Amino acid sequence: MVEVERRYAQADFEGEKPVCDIVMKGGITSGVVYPLAVIEIARHYRIENIGGTSAGALAAALTAAAEFGREREGYLKIAEIPDEIAPDLVSLFQPAPKLKPLFDLLLASLAGGGKAAKTFRLIGAALRGYAGAAFLGALPGLIVCVAAALAGTSGWLAFGALAALLGTAAAVLVRVVMATTRELPANGFGMCTGLRQPGHSKPALTEWLADRIDRVAGLADEGETPGRPLTFGDLMGPDPDRPRINLAVMTTNLSMRRPYQLPFRERTYLFRRSEFARLFPERVVAHMTANARTFPSGQEQLEDFYYFPEARHLPVVVAARMSLSFPGLFSAVPLYARDFTLKDEAEQQVPRLCWFSDGGLSSNFPIHFFDRLWPNAPTFAIGLEAFVEARHGSARVRMPKGARQGILLPIQPIGGLGAFLATLLSAAKDWQDNLQSVLPGYRERVVHVALAPDEGGLNLDMPPEVIRQLTELGRLAGETVGTTFDLDEHRWRRYLIAMARLEETLDELGRAHERAPPGGEPFGDFLNRCARGTKSYRQKADWHDEARTRTEAVVALAQAWRAAPRINDGKIPRPETDMRITPKE
Repeated sequence: MVEVERRYAQADFEGEKPVCDIVMKGGITSGVVYPLAVIEIARHYRIENIGGTSAGALAAALTAAAEFGREREGYLKIAEIPDEIAPDLVSLFQPAPKLKPLFDLLLASLAGGGKAAKTFRLIGAALRGYAGAAFLGALPGLIVCVAAALAGTSGWLAFGALAALLGTAAAVLVRVVMATTRELPANGFGMCTGLRQPGHSKPALTEWLADRIDRVAGLADEGETPGRPLTFGDLMGPDPDRPRINLAVMTTNLSMRRPYQLPFRERTYLFRRSEFARLFPERVVAHMTANARTFPSGQEQLEDFYYFPEARHLPVVVAARMSLSFPGLFSAVPLYARDFTLKDEAEQQVPRLCWFSDGGLSSNFPIHFFDRLWPNAPTFAIGLEAFVEARHGSARVRMPKGARQGILLPIQPIGGLGAFLATLLSAAKDWQDNLQSVLPGYRERVVHVALAPDEGGLNLDMPPEVIRQLTELGRLAGETVGTTFDLDEHRWRRYLIAMARLEETLDELGRAHERAPPGGEPFGDFLNRCARGTKSYRQKADWHDEARTRTEAVVALAQAWRAAPRINDGKIPRPETDMRITPKE
């Protein structure tokens, strides 16, 4: 607490301040960058809209709690987090007992050193974790060795030793395969549920996060057991149409192969109390069941089902955990929904299991959150990237300022089959985020933090000095935002882009209204011929009259905007943009 008091004071966060939004990228342990980054931003702004994915969602949840408790030293409490977790970060990641050997193998594979050292660590972790299987695998060979030693036959002794070695390797390999294909899926496809496991005295990640959110928000004092959890309703305030603090995080429905933004906009999903009790603290589950309707199934085996709470009753920690479900490391979160694509009506009524996993699988950097064509406040984003000395030099933190800075994506080397496969996955899931982040009107509001290979990511057992280095980089990132960003330049660029895009869109609409493709008819003729005779979404007569008036106004505007000089004849930021109709997440 001494360090916090020396650097920050409650007065830093008080008084009138302009508003901003913030979006944070996923990155597992890279999230230690965020606490001091958001504190530095909070010294200059009040944060109104907050979003993130995976570890960024965890940071977003804590930031929302701090903004909620701004007048109750919320941000000072966030400043304590790096010193709290630095001594033993890995203790937050507690595998289920059956999966601890697999977890130890993961840690061994990620530790530094050469190939020989890593190989010996992996062998040691495998033998320790699966000692019983190793002994049984070696036993036939050991029996041969003993018999050969008693008989004094060196050839059989060598054979027995080789058999023991091969038997040990085969038995351990079979055990690893069993853990991966049976025990891991049985634990929700992840080694850690997020709750404290037998033999641990410290809280696991979800417990720690639930308590820390509530204490940062001012719902409980330090050392006091929190009561009800902080909810989205608390953040929204009394008027849901004008939320005081708007928190949004990404998750991925693997069963439907689609992203979702939390809180849900629709009341589609159900949860089971018994399953959520394995993933969340009891007080969180009790709040959810107390504020959710039961599923009216009339079937005994479905009595454990509840409708997923609406936004105002949804605990913030539940949304954060659903976003932070890194595959293999954390158990996926099970929800249920009825499948109306099935033809049998009875089958449609049966809730089907949907696994929700890491939000980073579908959007690891949701920079599009809170976007506006003409922004009156900035939406800052904190991005994480790989440090390359030839590219970054000594600058671990950068934020494009000039009009043409940050326009290019770096060329990343691909070494070996493993890196190739990892890059395939990364390209498939991140290409939209990557392209969005270099667009004008976006790139100048992103501050980038470059991380070395042994920093962040899956480096679960980073030493305290590395964690403190990352938090300091985060502080520099937040400070850079406060000193580098130019809102006037940002708004000017967004204005140019929006006007150029509107001009092109209007021209496309106007030409479609007037011109016919070969063998077709102009869209204007279609509207006159068919608008009132459609089979679906029939409208009233006064609606059609108003729609025709507005259509004519759009066409007239398109014709007027074709006159020279055109907006696009001016100096427009590049690369070019598209305007599309896309589904809400």
